[in-house]
Amino acid sequence: MGQSPRIKDVIVSTLMLTPSGAFSPGLLSAAAVASGTALGPLGGVLVSAGHVAFELPYLVLLSVLLSSIRKVLLRFKKVLSIIVLAFATFFAYGLLSGGSMPKVTISDAFLAGLVFTASNVYFLLWWVTVGLPLVEIGSVSRKHFLVMYASHAWMDFLWLTLLAAAGQLLFSIALSKVFNIALASLMMLFAIDIVLKSFINRGILP
Repeated sequence: MGQSPRIKDVIVSTLMLTPSGAFSPGLLSAAAVASGTALGPLGGVLVSAGHVAFELPYLVLLSVLLSSIRKVLLRFKKVLSIIVLAFATFFAYGLLSGGSMPKVTISDAFLAGLVFTASNVYFLLWWVTVGLPLVEIGSVSRKHFLVMYASHAWMDFLWLTLLAAAGQLLFSIALSKVFNIALASLMMLFAIDIVLKSFINRGILP
């Protein structure tokens, strides 16, 4: 890779690239808002923890097996999208089946972060396309990897926790049943969009 990048440059590069993935709307952000309606900001922390539980080992593997993992992702693209749809349906059902209070537990929030990360092929491919420079930087040394990932992961925790807090606030001032229906519908919309893009290369969202 030539001269080893300076730690300062690792941090700057990570801070510049991360928002294009971390702050983009999708199932993970919707899950954080939904978890916040029942658990408050803790819901966002739990969704983030589930996200990191998959993302961190995935990045370790990427730094070693980049080309092989890219081929596997493309091969199982459709299967992964079905898993996303199935869990989104389960999570949406939890929002709607609790009457005025959504049935979102601590384990539900963690699993949402884990499953919506592990089975979202577009997130997985982000790291082998847009996020590839960060993978390459992280592969230079263990120190570079730890600095890169720490510079990346705090944004996920901050963003998803803020979304969960927003979900708690909106839930408290809105008609709870209507808010639950809107959230469940949004999650299903994201999931269906992923399935359509995987099967027919054409979604319903931009």
